Amino acid sequence: GYIIDFLRGSKSQKIKDYHKNLKTYGVGADLSKDEWSAYIKELISQGIIGQTQDKFMTLFLNDRSLEVLKGKKAVELFKVHKKTKKTKTLVSEVSHPYIEELFDELRSLRTRFAREENVPPYIVFSDATLVEFATYLPLNERDMKKMSGVGDVKWNRYGADFLSLIKDYCERNDLETRIKLKAPKRKKRTKRNRHGDDTYTISLKLFKQGKSINEIARERELTRNTIENHLIRFIPTGEIRLEDIVEEDKIEPIRDAVFQFDPAMGISPIKEFLGEDYSYGEIRAVVAEIM
Repeated sequence: GYIIDFLRGSKSQKIKDYHKNLKTYGVGADLSKDEWSAYIKELISQGIIGQTQDKFMTLFLNDRSLEVLKGKKAVELFKVHKKTKKTKTLVSEVSHPYIEELFDELRSLRTRFAREENVPPYIVFSDATLVEFATYLPLNERDMKKMSGVGDVKWNRYGADFLSLIKDYCERNDLETRIKLKAPKRKKRTKRNRHGDDTYTISLKLFKQGKSINEIARERELTRNTIENHLIRFIPTGEIRLEDIVEEDKIEPIRDAVFQFDPAMGISPIKEFLGEDYSYGEIRAVVAEIM
């Protein structure tokens, strides 16, 4: 795992600084972990590299390795074929046609913010959110917040600029809002205790009392993962700090990984990239703060 991470140029803290200075660091970034794993297994089976039989299963060079390094022996490997993933369409969540010209203008504005802040565009707004803007044409703050991916944090940071662009486009093209076409979000019924607190607020109050996540999980007879998800909901509102859930030295590596992989495509690729030292809950917490 370490060698594959090294070859792929992983930003994980487990990669030693002096290894990052080697010229081969990151030379295999174009290959996935699965591809590298398959190639290494084949090199072992061909006897070109060795592997210890202890619990660490360390790789080592042997006589055949030296022949390859000296150019005396050629290496042939079977090509690994990547499994193609189905790509999500922009309109997967929208049942009405969106205005492509407006979408392109919104995307240009998003690119400007992304460059200024040195973050991937989806950190500003996802394609799905821009599609909703270009479909329903929200013309005020209330309607803007009905769009998926637009909460208080995103509104305060970017909302006014995107709203201004939509208004300007509608004025230029004599268009009215289509907000009535958007189906209202279904409100989930949440059980409450005798004090009127829902399950998320109960976990929050226990956490504020100084109880650990594990203690809350035991007391409420829920899993640690469930309690983490409860508390993560309060990061965007500022009621819980990211540092309350994630160790400070883990935040930056997770943030860097989030910038490399779109969380909208799933948390698993980020988890795989970071390794076993990072939990799904920690990753979700950082994503909640960023997005």
